[in-house]
Formats: sequence, structure tokens, C-alpha cells
Amino acid sequence: MTMKIQILYAAALAIAPFGSAVQAQDKTVALANLGPHPALNAVIGGFKKGMADGGYAEGSEVAFEYQDASFDAAVVAQMIATLEASDPDLFLTVTTPISQAALRVVQDKSIPIVFAPVTDPVDAGLVPSWDGGSDRFTGASNLQSMETVFAFARDLLGDADTVGILFNPGDANDVVNVRYAERAAAEMGIELVTVSVEATADIPVRVDALKDTDVIYLIPSSMLQPALPAVAAAARRNGVPVINASPVGVEDGQILASMSVSWFEVGRQAGLRAARILDGEPVSAVDVYRPSPEDHSATISARYMEEFGMTLPDALADCGCTK
Repeated sequence: MTMKIQILYAAALAIAPFGSAVQAQDKTVALANLGPHPALNAVIGGFKKGMADGGYAEGSEVAFEYQDASFDAAVVAQMIATLEASDPDLFLTVTTPISQAALRVVQDKSIPIVFAPVTDPVDAGLVPSWDGGSDRFTGASNLQSMETVFAFARDLLGDADTVGILFNPGDANDVVNVRYAERAAAEMGIELVTVSVEATADIPVRVDALKDTDVIYLIPSSMLQPALPAVAAAARRNGVPVINASPVGVEDGQILASMSVSWFEVGRQAGLRAARILDGEPVSAVDVYRPSPEDHSATISARYMEEFGMTLPDALADCGCTK
């Protein structure tokens, strides 16, 4: 698959009565993304906003150099090496696979790396704890409260005692999400059915294995989120509603609902931390952002509910979350 490369150079041209001069940006930030996707695009947009809030506005104080791998793992190392060759002052690594690849590939250990979103950066081997970064890494997590997700499913469906989850066993994020889901399910008396997916071509068959569950929760997976249409189609065929970890697919009626943290806010928090680092704060002193239960929000598809003859339960009547 051909790697998409988009390089953004910005410079401000100041024009005076007696001549002109080019004012170059103070800093350059390399943006390494797994691939174009609405949720990941929101992370990058939030990152730029956070940097601007921290005093680094695009086009004046900072220039961004962007590349993505189009979800092709084979070109990730090349992409990161190409970005490093441009001599950036800082990296943003979008998703756990990209962040872990940067840990291996980036040769200049003095370049700080900010990640977003990484579900559990401690488990992924990027930072020693949630309280501070490593010598090279810090950033923002999108770790969701599974208790909040499962409670929402029960409020919405009334009967959500069996929850199905698809996951990629080769993705550290997915494995972490399953572990947190298992813990929450045990505490809440929910039967959790997990099915592994090693390739997107297997999705329809693997979704069929969840046909007896009350609801499928689609975790924030690098493999599964881009394949949402395939998951949604197979789930519809089996009559099983889907709750997504992202609002993508809700408003257009592909799936029933989402319970998610704001991907834009995750990116913004990463951008704020990047600004602190560029201001001179040691990476190891910069804490990792972790969403609280209050940072979660629900979105329910009015179109899906109408199609399947569903009504909004009393518990969510005043949520203001139907679209």
C-alpha cells in the first residue's frame, strides 16, 4: 500500500514599505499517524489546538510535518525514519502501534515524543507510571471507564447482561481493553464474551460468534475502528446492537450508540503537554493525561432507534444525547 505523505511547511511573510522578510517558525513538530480516520483526525486537530493554547500556533510559532501509514504496518518504520530525517523538535505519535514503533525506530534519543491516544502507556512500555513521563515519552490516554460503558448499556437496553467484545490479540491496546473489561464485567455481574480477530477479512465470521450476546462493545482498536462498517453490517444481520468507543457511525444510523471520551480533547491534552516540553520542561516531569468518568459522553442514534422500533428509556430521557 502506498504511504500517504503530506508535508506541511508554513512561513509568515511580513511585507513592509521598503522590502520584505521571511519569518520562520521557531519549532517543527513531526506528526506520525497510523492512517486517516475521523477519530484519529480529531486527535490531531485537538493536538494542534492544545499547542496553540500553550503558545505554539501553527503558521507562526510552529510548523507541522505530517505523514501517515494508511494502516499499513509494513511502512511504519520507513515513515518514522523519514520524519526523523527532517530534524523535528518533537514527535506526535498517533496510536499505540506508532508510538511503540517510534520507541524502536527513532535514533536521536534527545527528540521528545508525545503520544495520543495510547490506552495504557505503562502496559505498552512507554512510561514507567501515569504520574510522569519517561526520559523520552509522555502524552495522553484514551482509556475508557468500562464501568461507565457497561452501566450505559444497561440503561439504554435494559437487558445487557451479556456483552461481546472483538479484539486483536496482536495489539497491546486491545489486550489492555479486554483486561479492563473483564475486571468491570466481573464486578458488575456481566458475562463477557471475547472473540479475537487477527485480520479484517475475518470480521463477519467473528461477529457471528457474538450473535447470542445482548450488545457488542467496539473498543478503540487500531484494526477494528477503521472496519466499523463491516462490524456494523454483521451485527445488524444478527440483530445485535453495537455501542462504539467513538461517535463515528452513530449519527448516520450504522450503529445504536457510543460511549466515548472526546478524541479531540485527548489530542488537546497531548498538545498542551507538547507545549510544556517545548518550553523547556523535562519530559519525565510531564504527567500522562487519563480521562475521568466525567470526561465520557453518550451519543444515541435516533435513526437506528426508529429503524428498529426502539424508544429511549426513562433513565436516558433527559440525556440530550440523541442525534
